[in-house]
Amino acid sequence: MTPVLLQLQQESLDRSDSVTDLLRKSLVISRKRIFSEFESWINSELNGYGPHEKVPEYRKAKGSVKFWNPYRGWSPIIFQDPSEGEMYSFRNIGQSIAELESIAHEKEATSEYIPFPQDIERQLCKSLDAGFETKISLACPNTEIIKIIEQVRNVILNCTLKLEEEGIVGEGMTFTAQEAQSAQGTSQAVNNFYGPVHNPQIQQSNTAAIQVHSRHQIDREAISTFVELLASKIQDLQLTADQESELRAELETISSQLTSPKPKTTILRECGRSIRSILEKAGGTVVASLFSDQLSKLPF
Repeated sequence: MTPVLLQLQQESLDRSDSVTDLLRKSLVISRKRIFSEFESWINSELNGYGPHEKVPEYRKAKGSVKFWNPYRGWSPIIFQDPSEGEMYSFRNIGQSIAELESIAHEKEATSEYIPFPQDIERQLCKSLDAGFETKISLACPNTEIIKIIEQVRNVILNCTLKLEEEGIVGEGMTFTAQEAQSAQGTSQAVNNFYGPVHNPQIQQSNTAAIQVHSRHQIDREAISTFVELLASKIQDLQLTADQESELRAELETISSQLTSPKPKTTILRECGRSIRSILEKAGGTVVASLFSDQLSKLPF
């Protein structure tokens, strides 16, 4: 009878064998104290990663951020700041391998739409300035899902190869006490096969992937220069009394945020939108100059 470890190794090489089944067989082996340190990873892959679990590097997937247009279907969101677009384009996939295999086998689907959490969705909806709330998701190509599945297969294969190198193969479904003892020294090395892990950045739901964490680099000097320049030109903008009052209030809010140890990007962005709207209504060469020289440098 072929030792179970070598069976697992052979099955890992056969893409017709599901990775879910490979993980189940790996779980059986881990319970025999052969790579017990590996058991936590196996269970996470079988059951999915919980809201506060660390996620391996290979489960990071890249896609396109899209919103649902009731007239045109899913449409891409174009970010003014490329770095912000890049940030939202990556998600850590937390679903179980069984779910991912089911998605990968859907012949008609070319992409998996992973919804953002409600707070992120609302924030992105506001940035659209579309006048209505809609669904926003990350469109992940199925190839990204397949990549995750195949990486898990590779981890299992590498694990069996490492144990075989150490002379740990078992007999049938059993292992000797000496093999079990030798395996304990191997298990830590095996843990390195699946690479670094990431903390979940925003609490995930059971059906979605782990989400993005906003990390804007605020250029305080550029924003401060813009505020000072705009404040000095208010009288030249020919604003109504209400517009001028609103503009001054927005500038004061920005100045207040800049004095904070941790300025809130969302507040700065909302102030920026309000200022942009006021300036567009004002018109004139001063406004054009402000837009070209300053506004493009800000996270608005």
